[in-house]
Amino acid sequence: MKKTMRYITGNYKYVMLAVGCWLLTACSSSSEQTETRTSSPLQVTAYTTNYHGNDKMRAVADGYSAYTPDHDVAIGLFPIQIYPSEDVPDAAKLIRYSNGLWHTQVVVEENSRYIIYGYMPMKAPITGAVDYSGQTLTLSSVPAVMADDICFVTGVKDGTAEAAGDLSEGVFAYTGKSTDNYVCLLMDHLYVALKFRFSISASYSALRTIRLKSMTLSSNYQNVTATVGLGSVPATVTYTPVTGTTTSSTTFFEDAGGKDISNSEDVTAISGYTCCFAPIHSQVLTLVSVYDVYDRYDNLIRQDCTSTNVLPSLETLEAVRGDMVTLNLNVNPTYLYQLSDQDLDNLIEIK
Repeated sequence: MKKTMRYITGNYKYVMLAVGCWLLTACSSSSEQTETRTSSPLQVTAYTTNYHGNDKMRAVADGYSAYTPDHDVAIGLFPIQIYPSEDVPDAAKLIRYSNGLWHTQVVVEENSRYIIYGYMPMKAPITGAVDYSGQTLTLSSVPAVMADDICFVTGVKDGTAEAAGDLSEGVFAYTGKSTDNYVCLLMDHLYVALKFRFSISASYSALRTIRLKSMTLSSNYQNVTATVGLGSVPATVTYTPVTGTTTSSTTFFEDAGGKDISNSEDVTAISGYTCCFAPIHSQVLTLVSVYDVYDRYDNLIRQDCTSTNVLPSLETLEAVRGDMVTLNLNVNPTYLYQLSDQDLDNLIEIK
């Protein structure tokens, strides 16, 4: 069954994420020239706030709530020591949430001063590097489309969650203490997020039920190098697309039993299932949807049908990084299999 989908775009501002994390403490023994480091449990807190305009500083709103991820996730941090000596990490240090606990590789020293950059999620094939003098974070091999919401640290603050109300962009300094090293991280979004809503005409819905089984978004690019300039507020991001022998794709929605698509008076939201893409003007995004078709008696009559649609361009979407864009997809069947399906009332059988 061939289907076409028409698009109506709606632009909704996305959210910012702040996480607070415990960093391990360390102390030194001058007599033995060795270090004994003590650890503290890692705690993460989060809040969300709407974006302001690009000409304003985005800051943390009052009111923190506990942040507990519903899946394993990792943050990559670069604690750049600037006093008493300069030490720029070659690679990000890992902070991972797994099996209900936070685990960290990050240590800081008492009275040492740091600049903290970072990104999330820390996962292959993405790699990160920092240039302290140039105040940049470079993320390489970032898939052009992702099911994950990729973010970068855009501000830090020393203090507890309750005292982090003035956390804002452009501040990255942190001073290590002998105990209770607690730093709050403000995260900003690197990509544009997409959310999908489906509808179908009431006349077709009376005859057939379409159950969506999967959605896959692909790009004509393999991956992206993102150079984040952290010396200005807001941060600047330059995207360099990389082409290769393969293209980037992500299956961000799967339901083996299928999710019913309702008629146009009751638009079905694929809630909780979003994907993200790099805001590159030359990028071509393609959505592949797989679905089954049932008759009015809930008999399966068409299985694993595929609909392929090129999404509107970035210019049409009018989207920038950090935006959440909702696409309303109208399923418009071209024919109904009325002559072949034995489920219509008053069917005339020719002998």
